[in-house]
Amino acid sequence: MISVIFAIDRNNLFGNKNSLPWNYKEDLQYFKEKTLNKKVIMGEETFKSIVSRNNKPLPNRTNVIATLTDYTFEGVEVTHDIFKYLDEHKDEDLFIIGGKGIIELTYKIADRLFITMIDADHEGDTYLNIDLSNFKLVNENISGILHFREYRRL
Repeated sequence: MISVIFAIDRNNLFGNKNSLPWNYKEDLQYFKEKTLNKKVIMGEETFKSIVSRNNKPLPNRTNVIATLTDYTFEGVEVTHDIFKYLDEHKDEDLFIIGGKGIIELTYKIADRLFITMIDADHEGDTYLNIDLSNFKLVNENISGILHFREYRRL
């Protein structure tokens, strides 16, 4: 099953200088809960951002880098064709986690979207353009300004 997981603020802000423009412990816990022991697929720059912050890939997950370059990292899978990879592994629980380009390319074929909608304004430079018209909201949990939403493909 292909899932995409990300957070955006009320203006569809997604990132700032290749990082998150916010730090909500509850959202990070939600991300961890959903992706633990799963395959997480991300672009090269997102992977580098995670490693620069944590000094290692995301633990207890199979990290997969989708890139068109020759970039590699010990213990991490690399694919040069994300659509082929998704097709070959579609029977597994896959989570696409970013960045912007990969999310906008793949969300249209995803089975599920896990979106944290943050009811606040933040500073940043990267916005997502997501059309939810082919998805149905199936679950929502609200905690203050954080709206944890799960969508399923129609």
